[in-house]
Amino acid sequence: MKVLDFKRWFGLFVKKTSNHFQQLATHSFYLLFLLVVFIIILLSSCTSNQSTSNVPKFSIVYPEKTFANTNVTISVQPLEPGLTNIRIKLKNADSQVYEEEIRVYKYPYEIPWVFKKPGIYSLVVEGYSISENRWYTANGTITVYDVIPPIIEEVRILPERPYVGDEVMLQMKVKSQNPIVNYYIDGKTSDSLWINQTLVEKAGYVYKKLSPINSAGKVELFLKTAAYNMEDATKVTFEVNQVDRVKPVINVFTKTFYPENSDISFEVKFFDDQELSSYQIEFDGEVIEEGSIRGKTFEKAVRIGKRELGTHTLNINVRDKEGNPAYYSKRIYVGSAALSFDVEVSPANLTAGGTAVIALVSQETNVKYTKIVFFVDGKAIDTSIASEGKEAKRFTLWDVEEGSHIITIYAESDDNRGGIAETIASVPDYNGPKFISLTANDVELKKDKPGYVFPGLVTFKIKVYDPGGINTGVKPRLLIRENNFDYYYRDLLMDAEEISSDGKTVVFSVTTTMGLGYYYITVLNVQDLSGNVMRDIGTFLLYVQ
Repeated sequence: MKVLDFKRWFGLFVKKTSNHFQQLATHSFYLLFLLVVFIIILLSSCTSNQSTSNVPKFSIVYPEKTFANTNVTISVQPLEPGLTNIRIKLKNADSQVYEEEIRVYKYPYEIPWVFKKPGIYSLVVEGYSISENRWYTANGTITVYDVIPPIIEEVRILPERPYVGDEVMLQMKVKSQNPIVNYYIDGKTSDSLWINQTLVEKAGYVYKKLSPINSAGKVELFLKTAAYNMEDATKVTFEVNQVDRVKPVINVFTKTFYPENSDISFEVKFFDDQELSSYQIEFDGEVIEEGSIRGKTFEKAVRIGKRELGTHTLNINVRDKEGNPAYYSKRIYVGSAALSFDVEVSPANLTAGGTAVIALVSQETNVKYTKIVFFVDGKAIDTSIASEGKEAKRFTLWDVEEGSHIITIYAESDDNRGGIAETIASVPDYNGPKFISLTANDVELKKDKPGYVFPGLVTFKIKVYDPGGINTGVKPRLLIRENNFDYYYRDLLMDAEEISSDGKTVVFSVTTTMGLGYYYITVLNVQDLSGNVMRDIGTFLLYVQ
């Protein structure tokens, strides 16, 4: 074959082959397209029986509110023909699954029903459209009330003795099987403001925080609970008290020196600007008088009788109705003859945190002191005894603390005489209480590491100290914040649990329930008797696990 003929033959072969492949490709694409369309139709046919449309094909008629054990009717009204396979489902809001599924087989599409217990029920109706080969649904809610009204069993005010400016919490205990209860609070506060509040809650313990009340006096509130057309009502009355930061005043009329074999007796007078509560008198550590008292003033004559030679201690503790304590301490000397001297404290204007000099100033000449004891608030801070021909030192240094203090000196001389003298030193109080410790179920909380307790009841205790005395009438606030909250969701008032004999150290406590998790804890509003507030102690981390 010639080269030219071969080229022509080869060109014709390529052309025919190319046309053949083009026809084959076109045919394959057409077959693939038909296959895809068939699959779409098949899938559409398979899923059409399970689809739901928002276009209503029927409506449902039912009572939105009813009572337990009462006959009701739930009916389905088709808006188009061809509706079948109707099912009615009922579920209580407290349940996770449908409790009832009822089929309706014939027209009219309705069922009679009786709800056996109160609750909020979800209603779902399903129907199948034959004409469209599709399921349709409709939804509703039925609230079932109890035939017994919501009964108010208990009402409490928290705190039980509120003060001006406190946020008052109203705690109601309501017994009811109703799914929801409407609460109505209406009344007038002591500062002539009207309270008119409503809330919707379940029964049980219900809490409602009132706005702060800014004046002392009587508050009267009317409380009503309602469920459907049933109701119960009551009234609660409480007093808002003025904050009492003033401790009682103690006056004691007694001698400092009593001759040998004489009777020791004295008279006491107590006063408080609000109301007194209790008193206790100790002599040489033994309680000789105590009891409850009422009113703003109290007077009493006390007879101790004969006592042995030497020094004796008289301690008096008085509290007012708010728990503010006042203390009095005095040393009495019994002997055949007494030394005569005075107590001097310098400088005259004392400052907390500074140093003062307490000195014995003798009113006699040619006296050699063999023993001198210095007391502050009944506690010995220094003792000096003569030695090697030198008499006892007549002065000592005192680290000044804020508050009112009784300074006492007891002295003996080389002629076998003794004596006692005292004075009162008042130091302005500008400092707040000092934080000592914070515990949870007796586990001390630290700032640098978390504390660990078990879930359940947790008792928090804070221990504080103030030289001028802690005000137990003002309750500290314990704040609890869970780690995933931006705010303190629990605000609890703490009560005084332990009070030292001088009222300077106090332990406040409160108990609450805590679940698993970790929490940030802090305490606010710890005050002393001068109204100074403890500085911010920061937050403590507590793990409950």
